[in-house]
Amino acid sequence: MAHNRTPLTESSQEIFEKYQIDEEVGFALPNPLEELPAPYDEWISIAKNLPELIDKNELREKVDQVLPKNIAVPYCELSEKLGLPPILVYADCVLANWKKKDPNGPMTYENMDILFWFPGGDCSKGFFLVSLLVEIAAASAIKVIPDLFKAVKNEDQNALQKALCYIASCLHQAHKEFEQINDYVDPSTFFNVLRIYLSGWKGNSQLPEGLKYEGFWNTPQKFAGGSAAQSSIFQCFDVLLGIRQSSGDESASRFLQEMRNYMPPAHQEFLLSLESGPSVREFVLSKGDPKLRADYNECVNAMVSLRNYHLQMVAKYIVIPSNKQENKGTGGTSVMTFLKSVRGTTENFLLRDN
Repeated sequence: MAHNRTPLTESSQEIFEKYQIDEEVGFALPNPLEELPAPYDEWISIAKNLPELIDKNELREKVDQVLPKNIAVPYCELSEKLGLPPILVYADCVLANWKKKDPNGPMTYENMDILFWFPGGDCSKGFFLVSLLVEIAAASAIKVIPDLFKAVKNEDQNALQKALCYIASCLHQAHKEFEQINDYVDPSTFFNVLRIYLSGWKGNSQLPEGLKYEGFWNTPQKFAGGSAAQSSIFQCFDVLLGIRQSSGDESASRFLQEMRNYMPPAHQEFLLSLESGPSVREFVLSKGDPKLRADYNECVNAMVSLRNYHLQMVAKYIVIPSNKQENKGTGGTSVMTFLKSVRGTTENFLLRDN
């Protein structure tokens, strides 16, 4: 994909506008719609009453590997317009599934709610809102990306250190937000109820051939379910810090690359644009300055810490409840193996003293 400009020459405001990123909430949608126009009333009614319909067995009890034409065709056409696969993705259930209770109040869990729910009581609210708060905290660092690249171009170590310190502080705040998952999400309810609705039809034993979208595709399609790997924010920092996941486990790298197809197109383009920017890591290495290396390592360590914590939460919410040593994530991959690989590769990019 060709780019007329690189992040080096764009202001933070230009980046926000061009790549559909919001200054306050990052990759999340700033004002998600609670309603759609009249022709979609029935869709909204079903979505808002999903837990009750499922509980009463009033939704179709079992999808026989076919999504009926009257649902499949408009769903696939709408998904094409959005540039997203026709399945529930992270952008749907996290980035565009929230509102403030008090519009003038803070972006805190207590002042927020989700728009659409799944069975399992408050479990979906806890899982989606905590994920969103992690996303927003980390995304606060996007605004210093132009400063970061400008500092490298101008060989301004002080400006670079300032930007790196700010990124590290945002990542530490994201870790703090992540810890709230223990307060709001019950492991048993997540594993036995919510997780079922986030699982896609790729690597899913219930739909081994995938799902047929009647009237749109002639053959069944395999799509991964909603997964944190579909978040743009941590791939963004991997690129910025020169952490090449491609240097680690090949299957983990391939999975991360595949998950970009589940991101909104503007966010995919943003990641590509970052890859064309100057290398922060190479600049830090070339200077041989211990303080600069320490500030860079602080960012990498913050990423390692977040990925360590993610591993702990996967053990708590998936591995232990399943009574197995390994299990599939909602994205359809072997989740512990994948996360350990990503964490290990991230650790390998710490700058070691000679």
